[in-house]
Amino acid sequence: MVEVTSIKNVMKALFICILFLCSSSLKAHACTVFQVTDEAGNVRCGRNFDWNKDGGTIWFIPAQAEDHGFLIIEQEGFDYPYEGMNDQGLFIAIAAVPKTKTPFSILKQIRISCEMVTIVLQRAGTVEQAIPLFHKYSIIFGTHLGYPLIHYMIVDKECNSAIVEFVDKKMVVTRNEKKYQVMTNHYVSETETLLQTSNSGKRYAIIDETCAKEKPSQELVWKLLEEVSQKSTIWSNVYDLNDQYTYISYKDEQPVVFSLKDQLYKGAHGYSLSNLDAAKSINYLPKTQNFLFRPEAGFGLTGNAGIYHAGFRLLLNSGKNQRYGLDVTYFKSKDDEFVSAGIVLEQILFGWLNSSIGTIGYFDYGKDNDKLFGITSNLGWEPDNHIPIKPFVTWRNDIIFGSKIENVNSISIGFDFVF
Repeated sequence: MVEVTSIKNVMKALFICILFLCSSSLKAHACTVFQVTDEAGNVRCGRNFDWNKDGGTIWFIPAQAEDHGFLIIEQEGFDYPYEGMNDQGLFIAIAAVPKTKTPFSILKQIRISCEMVTIVLQRAGTVEQAIPLFHKYSIIFGTHLGYPLIHYMIVDKECNSAIVEFVDKKMVVTRNEKKYQVMTNHYVSETETLLQTSNSGKRYAIIDETCAKEKPSQELVWKLLEEVSQKSTIWSNVYDLNDQYTYISYKDEQPVVFSLKDQLYKGAHGYSLSNLDAAKSINYLPKTQNFLFRPEAGFGLTGNAGIYHAGFRLLLNSGKNQRYGLDVTYFKSKDDEFVSAGIVLEQILFGWLNSSIGTIGYFDYGKDNDKLFGITSNLGWEPDNHIPIKPFVTWRNDIIFGSKIENVNSISIGFDFVF
């Protein structure tokens, strides 16, 4: 009996220890997001961003082609936004979760977790338009990769909101059933006792209970943000989706007001959150990836089973989904070995189909031919992935004009490094 009691005490102590660690972790990286809709139908979103790093930047990006104009706020770069609002009155923000398992398919374009904030703001005007965008991509999460584990809240000016989460390799959408909705740092679609007893659960309960009994207003939003703020709160923001105003309070300073429409009219620019009073804008310099380096190798098919090749392509971007550059390849078979070099043009179709053609010189090909020319072409799979390394699998065909025209067919496999 003593042994059983001792084991129970040890297990209880261990549970308390784990609970403390989880609570501490969530408190140190705790974010709060919620929306409220008043009796007149005005929608406001409140957001506390709590982290262990100061600073941040707000960017204003005007509409381009089919993309909406929008603002985002980030700390780690333009591709890692934490929240934002667009010119359609759509709001989106993220909050950390302790774990996530996302459905993954190599047949879908790959996007990183925070990047979905920008994609939603660019392409959606309502919650109903935003949710299908999450189905379109394979979303990469992983703190070891720098892609945080998060869930998303999306709100539109028509009083609709939804929380998008990835649980057990399924996407789960929880829509608002009331005129408010709350998101902190635990799954709303999968309640966990451990997390509900943590700081995340307490913040959630404070806002949920207050919104259920008090009249919604901008003053209430500020009051709740202050009530659930942490020592690690970096900024507290209020978004007015109907009039498209953003109120930013950095480090408990007086809120600074931005009109989205007025700021978008000025063109692409930004402001440092730690120096908002100076109103000194930052020029927006879009990130460009002009070079692609692709090592590749392959083996022969359809009559060329004894031939192997290895080489690389160094390509420059010449427009949307178009590239050109140098191809250098070494070929070896049982009877021969030769090198090819030349200029190739590539086109990406449908977001994944690689097609290319180029004029190539072939050196030391065959017994009687020293320097020949020919045409090389590729047709295959190169997915549109926003990750550092992209796979590349194509059918390669080389037509060599020598004493007789010869075809070399092979499968080519490689990886793209974009910089």
